[in-house]
Amino acid sequence: MLTDRGKALVGVAAALWLLSRTFNVPELQMAAVAVLGLLGLAVLFTRLTSAKLETRRRVQSSRLFYDAEGTIRIELRNIGRLPTALLQVEDTAPASLSDGARFVLAPLPAGAGAAIEYGLHGRHRGRYEIGPLTVRLRDPFGVAARVQRYRGTDTITVYPPVWTLPGGVPLGGHPGRGGDGQPRPLPSGQELSNVREYVRGDDLRKVHWRSTAHRGKLMIRQDEAPLTPTATVVLDTRQGVHQGHGPGSSFEVAVAAAASVTYHLASRRYTTTLITQPVTAPPRPTSWELALERLAVIDPVTGSTLSGVWRQLGHGVAGNGVLVAIVAVPEPADLRAMVRAGRGFATRLSVLVDTASFGRRRTTGTEAIADALRAAGWRVTVVRSGDRLDERWNDLRRVRRHTPSIAGTGGGR
Repeated sequence: MLTDRGKALVGVAAALWLLSRTFNVPELQMAAVAVLGLLGLAVLFTRLTSAKLETRRRVQSSRLFYDAEGTIRIELRNIGRLPTALLQVEDTAPASLSDGARFVLAPLPAGAGAAIEYGLHGRHRGRYEIGPLTVRLRDPFGVAARVQRYRGTDTITVYPPVWTLPGGVPLGGHPGRGGDGQPRPLPSGQELSNVREYVRGDDLRKVHWRSTAHRGKLMIRQDEAPLTPTATVVLDTRQGVHQGHGPGSSFEVAVAAAASVTYHLASRRYTTTLITQPVTAPPRPTSWELALERLAVIDPVTGSTLSGVWRQLGHGVAGNGVLVAIVAVPEPADLRAMVRAGRGFATRLSVLVDTASFGRRRTTGTEAIADALRAAGWRVTVVRSGDRLDERWNDLRRVRRHTPSIAGTGGGR
């Protein structure tokens, strides 16, 4: 087939022929014939050279952290008996991963091979297809080409941003060892460990009535937790509550926070469960790699609510151990459900995403909500537009207990 340059030469030949007939200039007619002859020889050259190529794409890593770099290596080998023409190699790669993957190689003799490499840059989370590969065998003048397409593709997953979170925030268990090697008393578990006095916000289902009758005041039973600490991460994916567009939107910040928390917990040997919507069966903990792969492709959900998630957490269906809630600033009704859901967890952390600030709107009531959660025993930090979780993480060190500023957050069911 003719390239764009070859098609332009066809037009030149036609113009020369027309001018020669109009002005009776034989030299222009000869020039037109010479141009057509060059095109014919170029097409013949690309047809006679070998087009039997063996190609292989090697991916350095099919998973990239955000803003990390990777490498694609393409290997070609001429398995024909004749040399190839000039090779123009182009690999299909999305703009969010590569600035371009087009190369020109000298003709390959029979049995010879060549390799080319190009870089990838994880600019945005997601799952991307690399390929197919296209090879054009061109003549030296670039007027004719023979196109070969190879259908093989590879998948590249780019994780969300993962910020390194500082230590010092109490999580329960012994960091780096998966617990301290001894059973730890927690509000949920399988065997009774000890009892303690009731504090506001405790689950009344955990009242130990024999100790209560003996001591004359409400006592709560603490059960033995497993040696391997567990954590549940709740991510708010409701489309209606998030603001902004692109990488700087509140949804992307929430996803990055969930990825950072999951990686932080995994580095401390926690088995982590990621929850974004109500579950039909008790979820199984997953590795941080699988959690980050899921977060790489997650999208906002239209019409979803968190009420089902809070209800399942409150009933002990969806998790235990440490609870980390990465949510938009809740309304009072959602706040009460959130507080009730956290009663069965030993440690409760909340990352409140002030979504209104991402829409350049003035925010009101955020600190009151945060104080109400702290009064219920939560550790809280607020993330606004322009903030990074690693910069706000140390806010979770402080916990404050006082009468909630929003009535009813610690009420019964």
